Amino acid sequence: MKNRLTFILLTVAAALSICLSASAANDSKKKAEREIIDRVATWQVQHHAESKHALTDWTNGALYRGMYEWAVYSGDKTYMDFLMDICNRTSWGLGKRVYHADDVCVGQLYTELYKRFGDEKMIDRLKYRMEYVMNHPNTEILQHTNPKARDRWTWCDALFMAPPVYVEMYNITGDEKYLQFMDREYKLCTDSLYNRTDHLYYRDNSYIPKREKNGKNIYWGRGNGWVFAGLAIMLERFPKQHYTYNYYLNIYKELAAAIIRCQDADGSWHASMLDPDSYPLAENSASGFFTYGLAWGWNHGILTDPAYKQAALKGWEALKKYVHDDGFLGNVQPIGAAPGATGPDKTEVYGVGAFLLAGTQIMAMPKGTPKAAPAVATPAPETADRKFWVESMTKIIDPLYENLSRGTLRKNMPVETNDGYNMGNSRKDVTHLEALGRSFDGIAPWLNLGKDDTEEGKIRAHYIDLVVKAIATAVDPSSPDYLTFDGPGTQPLVDAAFFAQGLLRSKDVIWPALDATTKQRIIDQFKASRKIKPWENNWLLFSATIEAALLEFTGEYDEEKIDYAFSKHAEWYKGDGWYGDGPSFHLDYYNSYVIQPMILDVSAVLKEHGKKWGDFYDVELPRLVRYAEQQERLISPEGTYPVLGRSSGYRFGSFQVLSQVCLLEKLPLYIEPAQVRCALTAVLRNQLVDESFDKDGWLTLGFCGHQPGVADNYVSTGSAYLCTFMFLPLGLPADNQFWAAPAADWSSKRTWKGLPIRDDHAIR
Repeated sequence: MKNRLTFILLTVAAALSICLSASAANDSKKKAEREIIDRVATWQVQHHAESKHALTDWTNGALYRGMYEWAVYSGDKTYMDFLMDICNRTSWGLGKRVYHADDVCVGQLYTELYKRFGDEKMIDRLKYRMEYVMNHPNTEILQHTNPKARDRWTWCDALFMAPPVYVEMYNITGDEKYLQFMDREYKLCTDSLYNRTDHLYYRDNSYIPKREKNGKNIYWGRGNGWVFAGLAIMLERFPKQHYTYNYYLNIYKELAAAIIRCQDADGSWHASMLDPDSYPLAENSASGFFTYGLAWGWNHGILTDPAYKQAALKGWEALKKYVHDDGFLGNVQPIGAAPGATGPDKTEVYGVGAFLLAGTQIMAMPKGTPKAAPAVATPAPETADRKFWVESMTKIIDPLYENLSRGTLRKNMPVETNDGYNMGNSRKDVTHLEALGRSFDGIAPWLNLGKDDTEEGKIRAHYIDLVVKAIATAVDPSSPDYLTFDGPGTQPLVDAAFFAQGLLRSKDVIWPALDATTKQRIIDQFKASRKIKPWENNWLLFSATIEAALLEFTGEYDEEKIDYAFSKHAEWYKGDGWYGDGPSFHLDYYNSYVIQPMILDVSAVLKEHGKKWGDFYDVELPRLVRYAEQQERLISPEGTYPVLGRSSGYRFGSFQVLSQVCLLEKLPLYIEPAQVRCALTAVLRNQLVDESFDKDGWLTLGFCGHQPGVADNYVSTGSAYLCTFMFLPLGLPADNQFWAAPAADWSSKRTWKGLPIRDDHAIR
């Protein structure tokens, strides 16, 4: 028994000794790691005055980010004093370029210090700058070669410089507009530069066609480091339950997987992600940012595969090799915009910032495997509004397509005019094509989302099948509901064009679903409509739209009809987003009912096919956006709008342009998609009252309810289905920010509440 007890005690003592030795070894290693990080940080503090960069420059902004993280972790007052001294010397100012992402980068330090000390002066100037940019955004197309566009986030570095500042300002103020602005600009930049096959970012879009010496795409190491590190900073501070959080999380994970594939055997990364042989030396600004991002992901339970931890540790071991005895960090590529050479005598403040970020996360790395971050289920989108829109739309169209698909439309649809039902009206021969062409044009983007297993997707599947049957019936000469596009009279030209526009808007789903016979009959009907001569006004665009559909679906078209329509409308443009309806100006909604949507859609087809007038798309788009901007302001705080001009019985079809700009995701940046959703929902609730339908569910004539007297002589029951043009945003998926973002006040509602509002200016 005594021998056994002795054995147990010796065993316990040995185990304890091993643990103490391991703990001592670990403490010793941590101490050694800290000594290296302190050495680099101290060297930079002592030599910072030698830097040629302005204190508010982006280069220093990256340094301050890393220095702050290390100051907090280490608790060394020296580093915090260094940062506070700089802030006081700059008076908490920013770079001179108001819009440039680089010149807001130092705001990352200001927001962190504000959260720590709570002094408003720390963010006053930053907040003023950001407010100005959001209220007066640059709207140039994202093309880096366009100097006017460089105030937007046209280069991938910008995704480190500015987005974390917007996220933090949201956290400080609670104002959703900071996240909205950041989210839209970030996604536009990503759509422009992110290769979703390689999962890497081009530095800017001028590099997309270029290749490295080995023939591979040019992906700059530090450029991708900027993005990856910026995402880690953002994700740590991003509200986890926000509807767009997972977008950034997914890009971060995709980048992480691509990044570890590019790490070399020594643990470093190079200036070129896919052609390291052309730049054989390690590049330590990229390596620092990648090591930081990978270690951060492991520490926060997001990157759970041990391969990521090993890549981070390997990257850190490689980084330390380039620290000189005095703390100088070598092998940092100088300022540039593409892969380039470096060397042991090359350093830069942003490289030190990246090193300090990496060192902080390595020091914070837990001994074991951190607990995986809980899966974040972002909240369901604002489904109530979308559900109401879908219910309203299907209520409007249901009797029409149920009857047309069965060949009973002429039999069952009433034909009401302003002088009563079927009393001497001449519309009974054209009203059914009006109902089909107009309703189909409005619901086409929704149909184009296709079928899926969601509740709404199953509803959509039903209507896709119904619409396909209805179209086949409408062009079948043996059907009692056969609808001709070439007469009687001239009206069918109008609705053949709306039908053609609907086909263009649903070409991914509806056109392929039609059988060959139906397709040929449609083409024949379009060609037959050519015999109708359009009036010298918006009608010219009806002929043009039919020709655009023929070009899209057959490859052949009458160029002269489009050329004439576009030449005249270019001549009839009045300015500030308005066209005349013919030579004269009309204060009505025909710019929205017909003119601008058709100009844009036709020019889009021409542009896609490389035809004459295709370049007019880039002329028309800003005009369309300007008109949409005005339409948004026309909606009162109560959700009403002015009843102006003819065809007011088309109801909320008046807002086709505003809806189309939302569908295209081209709203001015200071208009949140959610505010338009809320404004149009208010309009819909006000106008679609019980009296808008008869006892069998058909639309009645009127503006708000049943008001036959408001109808013009050319208006009948089928005409009223133009109201569906407002439903174009249903072509956006349910998780799009138009539907998913929290409710927001629209412009007039903000104005009449006394809230800040952007001033309005004409475009030139």
